[in-house]
Amino acid sequence: MKRIESIDHLEELLSEPTPGLIETLARIEGDILILGVAGKMGPTLARMAARASRAGGTKRRIIGIARFSASNSERELQRHEIETVRCDLLDEGALARLPDVPNVIFMAGRKFGSSGDEPLTWAMNTHLPAIIAQRFAHSRIVAFSTGNIYGLVPFTGAGSRETDVPQPVGEYAMS
Repeated sequence: MKRIESIDHLEELLSEPTPGLIETLARIEGDILILGVAGKMGPTLARMAARASRAGGTKRRIIGIARFSASNSERELQRHEIETVRCDLLDEGALARLPDVPNVIFMAGRKFGSSGDEPLTWAMNTHLPAIIAQRFAHSRIVAFSTGNIYGLVPFTGAGSRETDVPQPVGEYAMS
């Protein structure tokens, strides 16, 4: 097993594309737009998509969209050849100005900090997916979701399944 020496080393390992991803992205035409790229998983996914595209010999733009409220996430993405666009996705005028692309990865959502600002949580997690689907109706859209709607299970078990009855706890899970 490799020893992880630093956060940069961890990011390098996490963003390493598999042969299957390289092959898949080599077959898919067009640029990729990642909505909500500045979140928890977005930067790593964007780097992986860029690395897989280069490894497969595919010229494409990887475009990360976010408000970029965190300190250096935008600069870090740009350092890895990912284009960035600052955008409040709930602003339909700003959304209309985003580039038309054939591939959209939807990662935007409000997870943490939902308590105390429940209306924004509901807008981000219910209204926003609808306007994104309308705006990018001619694109292939991959949408990230959550398993948070399922009830708690023992850590010794197999985990939740999609056939489990939803038991959401809190605004994020309910929205």
